[in-house]
Amino acid sequence: MIRSMHADEVYPWSLLLDADPDKAMVEGYLDQSQVLIYEEKNTVIGIVVFRQQLDTWEIMNIAVAPDHQNRGIGRRLLQAVEDTLLATAASETPIRLVIKTGDHSPARFLYQKQGFTIFSCQKNYFIDHYAEPIYEEGRQLFDQIILVKHLICS
Repeated sequence: MIRSMHADEVYPWSLLLDADPDKAMVEGYLDQSQVLIYEEKNTVIGIVVFRQQLDTWEIMNIAVAPDHQNRGIGRRLLQAVEDTLLATAASETPIRLVIKTGDHSPARFLYQKQGFTIFSCQKNYFIDHYAEPIYEEGRQLFDQIILVKHLICS
């Protein structure tokens, strides 16, 4: 089940830090964001954090517990963000939704399957913005890939 996280709930830090290992950076955007969680049997196994910045909505953090991956939960969380944005948008107003990921991230392919397209690449982002190297599936991340999807209310 996907639902909004309540203000009095404790954040599932293990999931949040799995997607972004810099706790200070995560804390910096949580207060201005909406948070949806995916629960099974009262256990949070997925999370997505998104916020509006000017005319763009950005997915800041999305994670699924490792032992629950490859079950479509990430796809459902992405769809829940889209549904939330479309439900509150003005008629026929396009919504620009952005998600950023590492150059070797397997999640990039999920985002592309969901209709996101590569917009740009920020070279050496993970070198310049993180004190420690970040690895995904044994490969160090260097560049940040920025993907975009335009949502249209019907």
